[in-house]
Amino acid sequence: MESDRIEVLIGGGFNLAHRYARAATNRALRELGLDLRHLGVLGQLAQLGPVPQQALVDRLQLDKSSMVYVIDELERQGLAERRRSEEDRRRYAVHLTELGRTRLGEATTVSAEAMADLLTPFTAAEREQLHELLTRFVAHAATPVRTAGARPGDD
Repeated sequence: MESDRIEVLIGGGFNLAHRYARAATNRALRELGLDLRHLGVLGQLAQLGPVPQQALVDRLQLDKSSMVYVIDELERQGLAERRRSEEDRRRYAVHLTELGRTRLGEATTVSAEAMADLLTPFTAAEREQLHELLTRFVAHAATPVRTAGARPGDD
């Protein structure tokens, strides 16, 4: 039967795993007034330093209007701020605030605890193997040929 092909089963498994992991992590982050989109932006700002909004759109694969909304929310909470770019005064760069850096640490802990709960059926070795396989899958799936013009979530 066509629906029994391993590729179909893996695809369905990825979809369900993503939904459950996202829901559990967002529930945990809600106590901090955040969700995974916020965590992604805060993490990128901590890693990259001040960057144009478009760089965050490209790195996180969010559409522009969603990114504006997320950054607006982060600004309202005092976690990030837009400032004129020093390289090009016509543009703005998004900066992580000290409060944002603190909240990122808290959010990272909370999200790690949520994932640890979901991963309890796996041994430490199985978790390492799962991480290795997912990393390899993402690296392959994210190649420019496969992602040209596409965004995660596109149908």
